[in-house]
Amino acid sequence: MTDLLTAQNLFLSRARAGGPAVDVLRGLSLSVRSGETVALIGASGTGKTTLAHVLAGLLRPSAGQVTYKGADVQALSQKQHRPLRCELQMIFQDPYSSLDPRQSVEAVLREALLFHPLSEAEKQGRIRATLHDMALPEDVLSRRAHEFSGGQRQRIAIARALVGQPALIIADEAVSALDVSVQARVLNTLLMQQQRTGLSLVFISHDMAVVRHMAHRVIVLDQGQVVEEGPAEQIFTAPRSDTARMLLQHSREKELS
Repeated sequence: MTDLLTAQNLFLSRARAGGPAVDVLRGLSLSVRSGETVALIGASGTGKTTLAHVLAGLLRPSAGQVTYKGADVQALSQKQHRPLRCELQMIFQDPYSSLDPRQSVEAVLREALLFHPLSEAEKQGRIRATLHDMALPEDVLSRRAHEFSGGQRQRIAIARALVGQPALIIADEAVSALDVSVQARVLNTLLMQQQRTGLSLVFISHDMAVVRHMAHRVIVLDQGQVVEEGPAEQIFTAPRSDTARMLLQHSREKELS
């Protein structure tokens, strides 16, 4: 497998009211190979969501570089960004702010297909199949996002990411708002698309059972730095860092409570 996405020596600082700037990312590097799922784990406030936004090209790092298929994401022109938007999608943690309340669900899904060379019949087929995968009826297409519950909105957001069959999805707590049965269906859909198309995933989750089910590799973050990286089974059975051990212990205690 070849590297699809790489991040080299990323730094990002953010201003803080009444105090010095805070370093959110500190010299962080990683890579994601084609067809691979890389999970990012860490306690709250360790930079996972910030890193996801930088990888997706939504935030500019203070220093360092993100490349997608060898191209510097930050250096791309607006025209060059169009094919990138077809190939790289992000599922945001907050389903309430990630969907435009003025758009119908059909408009949301069609927008994700805007730059794809598909016939009208192919677009309709993609949309219907993706709704089925997300356990959403076709009558949602005429409705607007604000009419749905949080879990339904999140499924619509996941459908938007999947419908264009991208090469890479960055998923930030994508299934945390879903009930267990729907969560399993969504995760299996992601795995099936990975098998069919070679989809790569950057997967952020606080649920260690989900991480173990999905990930090929796990990257452990603490205070904006990588403190451990390795195959998922190695991280879960023989963690080397205090951070990984703490996260796994907390997960076990939560399961028992």
